[in-house]
Amino acid sequence: MRIVQVSPFFHPHAGGVESHVRGLVREFVRQGHDVTVLTSRYSRSLPTEESFEGYRILRARSLGVALNTPLDIGSGRIARTLDADVFHLHYPPPLTSYFVARTLGRRDIPRVLTYHCDLFLAGATGRLLTGLYQEIFLPHTLRRMNRIIVHTKSYGITSAMLRGRELTIIPSAVDLDRFRPGLDAQAIRRTLRLEGKRVLIFVGRLVPHKGVDVILDALRELPPDVALVVVGAGPRLSNLIRDARRLQIEDRVRFCSGVADEDLPRYLALADIFVFPSQNRLEGFGLVIAEAMAAGLPVVIADMPGVREVIEPGREGLLAEPLIASDLAAKLRRLLDDPALARRFGAAGRRRAEELYALPTVARQLIRVYEDLRAAG
Repeated sequence: MRIVQVSPFFHPHAGGVESHVRGLVREFVRQGHDVTVLTSRYSRSLPTEESFEGYRILRARSLGVALNTPLDIGSGRIARTLDADVFHLHYPPPLTSYFVARTLGRRDIPRVLTYHCDLFLAGATGRLLTGLYQEIFLPHTLRRMNRIIVHTKSYGITSAMLRGRELTIIPSAVDLDRFRPGLDAQAIRRTLRLEGKRVLIFVGRLVPHKGVDVILDALRELPPDVALVVVGAGPRLSNLIRDARRLQIEDRVRFCSGVADEDLPRYLALADIFVFPSQNRLEGFGLVIAEAMAAGLPVVIADMPGVREVIEPGREGLLAEPLIASDLAAKLRRLLDDPALARRFGAAGRRRAEELYALPTVARQLIRVYEDLRAAG
């Protein structure tokens, strides 16, 4: 099958959507499909076309990036020229899917869109721009789709933009060969001076909605032998370093902003518990939660639509009240005080990842969607 994946950003840009698309594309190639990734040329240092990992990447002309959104005005033109059996679009960021959907509306090719999360921009201007886009442009994009996919039912039914639309539930996917229990992380542990420590780990972009400040507050309420490793970079890094210093816990926090994607599994392996207190609807699934589960870690995550559905609470991990540091600390303390329970949660998380989130499993679900749409004509 000739599959075109349309992703606003793609490798070497790093993020949850990009990791999701890249993993699926590699699996489609492994299964023998012909795959093209259409994305933005968000940096002039990137080639307009290249072969990568067995598939083709086409990068559309872009006027730049504004509000973390590529202004890739050339994506629709490229989509018009591609022969494909299915186009699979990913949203957000918003404009790429709009440009491509507008072009595809004039072509008789099946169109699928994965709605990863609602659009959110902070501040009065951000709310104005978000509202304008969602009222004017997004409905046109959604109407042109033959199928809309969301990763979890709870997220889909609580999204105002998806209300009343027929949705297909397919989770995000994890490479179980990369993320697995038992990896050797002793060298990293020594480098980070974590010998004798019980370790919490967070992975993600350091932006306000991720809630890393809440973890820092919670850490103050935990025993002094508990340390936190923060893997990720972003605009909040310097503020979080200052927060740790202000809270007098800087000696218990390790900020690791330069971790390469290929090293992430070994960083997860050094931890005892994965913590993810994301606070708003920019998190529709939280792929890194499933990656931590695949690595055999118990997880403590925010009780938010979408995110909460990645686990079965009380089986693979615990849910914490968003924004409430004392509740997060209490949930973490429960696992820290009961290592046997933490081990059971970790083993159950690996089983759930194998059952629901394995790349071949999720890829087969998508291929069935593509085939059904082709058969329906």
